[in-house]
Amino acid sequence: MMIEINLLPGAKKSVKGGASRRNVGEAFNGLKDKIKDPWLIGSVATVVIAVASVGILFSAQQARANEVESKLDIAVKDSTRLTTVLAARRKVTAERDSVQRQLSIIRTIDDNRYNWAHILDEVSGALPQYTWLTVLEQTTKEPLPPGADTTRAQPTPPAGAAKVDPSRAAKLAAAKADTITIHPALAFRLVGQTVDIQALTLFMKNLESSPFLQKVSLKRSEIVVVDGKDITEFELLAEYEVPPPGVIRTAPLVVPVR
Repeated sequence: MMIEINLLPGAKKSVKGGASRRNVGEAFNGLKDKIKDPWLIGSVATVVIAVASVGILFSAQQARANEVESKLDIAVKDSTRLTTVLAARRKVTAERDSVQRQLSIIRTIDDNRYNWAHILDEVSGALPQYTWLTVLEQTTKEPLPPGADTTRAQPTPPAGAAKVDPSRAAKLAAAKADTITIHPALAFRLVGQTVDIQALTLFMKNLESSPFLQKVSLKRSEIVVVDGKDITEFELLAEYEVPPPGVIRTAPLVVPVR
């Protein structure tokens, strides 16, 4: 039996180091063999692509969110600025409408204040001889003064009437109240007497030829006895007509000042 003794220091360690290196190499070679598997390569590639895609999408969404937030801040600032501008515009528009309405009221009063003066003048000029009037009165409803509140004291609808939406009724009432009729309808009737039936025909013809009167019609005509004499009593209906431009001539009013 022979016993061998290693007298060289470190020889044992080198043997262990060499064995360790051989184990690492074998493991690396085994890993290289496993990586050659196509399914494993595809799985690893899929994971890498997925991670990269998630990172790219996250970065894109983050950039998009920052852009949207920046636009939102700009929109809020613009909205605040435009709100002030629109409020000022609504105020100016309301003032303009108020001035226009006041001018319309003044124009309506000025245009209609001489209607009855023209009617009386035309009737007086058209009246023939041996004919006189006993009644001259308005038959249409007297219009409210311009600018009056027409929404007050509304009539109660009948029991069987269809119900109207209160908000819609309020809007219609407001629109009606804001409407100004420049020339409201003006109809009247004439009751008179004549001793000549031809004078009645001439009277109606003269009234119809007036630029201020229209729709002259005979409602009734009958023989009555006045002071023992037979005379013809008649009743006529007519309407006021807005004359064409040029018929009415206006002149400035000059008041001498002392």
